[in-house]
Amino acid sequence: MVRKCKKIHMLLLFLFLLGNANAVTYTGSLSVGDGSLIGTSLWNDPSVNISWQVDDSTTPGFWHYQYTLSTIGRAISHWIIEASDGSFGPIFTAANLFNVITQPAGWVGSTEIGNHNDGVGGVLPNPYMPEDLYGIKFNAAISNTIVTLSFDSDRAPIWGDFYAKCGSTSGVFNTVYNAGFSLPDPTAPVSSGIINNHILVPDSYSTTAVPEPGTFWMLFISLGFLTRWFLKR
Repeated sequence: MVRKCKKIHMLLLFLFLLGNANAVTYTGSLSVGDGSLIGTSLWNDPSVNISWQVDDSTTPGFWHYQYTLSTIGRAISHWIIEASDGSFGPIFTAANLFNVITQPAGWVGSTEIGNHNDGVGGVLPNPYMPEDLYGIKFNAAISNTIVTLSFDSDRAPIWGDFYAKCGSTSGVFNTVYNAGFSLPDPTAPVSSGIINNHILVPDSYSTTAVPEPGTFWMLFISLGFLTRWFLKR
């Protein structure tokens, strides 16, 4: 009986590892301190930074996006994360956004998905933003200088941009955005780390990482043989 229980435990461990064999996780960060972020007013401070983690295992069937934006002095009033505008595939809409969660809880008061106008010349609503940005705008309901924002989507990650702002200090708005904002979004495969000072954002296409058909059948057949062997011994 003890030997059979050990075999069952080994089988369960194998099933767990098999289920996570194709899971992927990407991480990265940018900061004002190393020049990969552009900050203005109080947010032009070396401590201001953004970090992210994107994976396809936290929420099965979806991509899970988590970002932490750390600012200083003034609370974040809104935060825009780029999403695909339909130029190279289906446009990102509210139907592609699920399970928005923040820390502190309740930070998001509302979301707006669409094209957000640039703030060249320091004009509202997005002062100093170098150019228009299509994306998800998260409007704050409560005040905080450090916010962790997570959501799920059926859209896989690509390289893109972000922008955030608060009110003004001594007549200058507090804003921050990635230093690669005005550069073309990289078309290189996604990875951990950064490329040209961009972050990972949701793509046009609905896709999650799954085994290739040949790989899937090899795993299925192997699992069948292993299950039979475990249970007969």
